[in-house]
Formats: sequence, structure tokens, C-alpha cells
Amino acid sequence: MMRSGVSLRVMILAALTVPIIVQSPETFTLMVPNGPILTWLNSTVSLTCELSPLFNAEPLEVRWYRAKDFDSTALLYKDHKIQEASVDPHYRGRVSLTGELERGNVSLTLERVTLEDRGEYVCYVSSEQWYDKAIVLLTVNVTGSEPVLSEARGGQVHQMVTTT
Repeated sequence: MMRSGVSLRVMILAALTVPIIVQSPETFTLMVPNGPILTWLNSTVSLTCELSPLFNAEPLEVRWYRAKDFDSTALLYKDHKIQEASVDPHYRGRVSLTGELERGNVSLTLERVTLEDRGEYVCYVSSEQWYDKAIVLLTVNVTGSEPVLSEARGGQVHQMVTTT
């Protein structure tokens, strides 16, 4: 009999130590990286954005858009699904939610990054009672060949290869 009492106490203790996900609070904030997110041309990158406190974001509206252009939507999640018709054609087929909406993760995954993708993105999340938005800066690194400088002297062109 004593063993079953100990087992029950261990099970109760284990159940109490599981992280608790808050049920839709009245207000929330968004957590994003402090600095820019750096990626390479043609790579896949995740623009991180999470709810605080952590709670299920499935019933919320999640909108990712370029700063200063609310209507140019990179991704819109509304009514429990991604709204494909509302997405800017530049992003169509290249964006998705990273996942774990039920854990408050509303991060955006962007595939096949282009130079045009660099800049500020707004993570905007709204409920019926509240909304918050936060800015994520994306920087795109480009690698290329060594620059070649040409110089004309006396009717002839001389090339100089410079290294960085």
C-alpha cells in the first residue's frame, strides 16, 4: 500500500511540473530578436516572433508584412488557416508559418531569399480584444566574384583586379 501512495505522489508532482500554456489572455506582447536576422541569398530563413505569455495562437490573426505597407502581405493566417489569396505574389509559394501556433510561435519561414526580401518585416498578431506588432530586420548577405576596375589611359583600357 505504501508503494502506491508514493507512486501517486510522484505522478502528481510530475503533472504539476509540466509547463502551463495560458489560455488567451486579454493582452499579450510579441517577442522578436533584438538585432537583425542575417541570411544568405537563395537560403531559407526564419523570422522569429513569439507571444508572451505563451498561449495558443490558433484562434488569432497573424499577419506578416513589409514595414510601411500593411496591405502588401507576406503571410496572413486568419480563421484557422493561411489566406493564400491575400499574399503578395512576390512571396507566394515561399512563405509559411514555422509551426507550433498552439505554443505561441508565430514565426515566418521565408524560402529562396532574394535581395528584394531584405528590410523590415512586421509581425502583427490580433485577437478580438487586443493586438501587438513588432519589427524584425532581415539582412541578406551576397557573395560574388572579386571586383574588377577598368581605367582608360591614352586610349587604352587597363584592368586592375582588386581583392577585399
